[in-house]
Formats: sequence, structure tokens, C-alpha cells
Amino acid sequence: LLALVAGATGISVARNGEELRFVCGQQTTISVSTLADAAGTAQFSEVTMSDGVCFPSGQQDITALKFCGPGSLTLSRMTCDRHDYKAHTVQHDKSAWTTNCETI
Repeated sequence: LLALVAGATGISVARNGEELRFVCGQQTTISVSTLADAAGTAQFSEVTMSDGVCFPSGQQDITALKFCGPGSLTLSRMTCDRHDYKAHTVQHDKSAWTTNCETI
């Protein structure tokens, strides 16, 4: 899975039961890590996303991704034009995921 994230070039997020694009509430956030501190702990920075727009990360050095809150996160190594090809989807049900996070 980390190899998938490490080479991810497109990210898309959606609330469960709605179209698969970024249509989440303000409690849903996405952060990426490209480096670690001296103790080896991943350091994250939040990614700004827009409704209905695939996010082209363009980074080859992403080592982890933090997905917080409810929604559906789709990761792909492909560009946004071919984002659906071999995509990996992570689901966070709104009843189980309020503001808690999962590191992928």
C-alpha cells in the first residue's frame, strides 16, 4: 500500500453515498508526509482540495497519507486523466469516523 501512496499522482475524496469526488464536510482532511523527524516519525502537511477536482500531487516522495473524518478516499498512481485505473479506495463511514484519522 505504501508503494501505491508513494507513487500517487492523483487523489480524490467523497462523502459516502455521493459521487466520488471531493464533497466532504470541513471535518474531513487529507495530509501527506514526505519526511520524518529524527525519531523516524512521519511529519504531515495538510493538502488543500476542491470539490469535484482530482488533486495531482506530482510528488514521488510521499511516504504516508493521513485521512481524517468520514468519506471515501481514492488513490491512484496514475494522473487525474486516468485516475480510475488500478485505483485504491479507502472508505470511512460517517457513523464510525467523525474526526479520527487513519494513516495509509
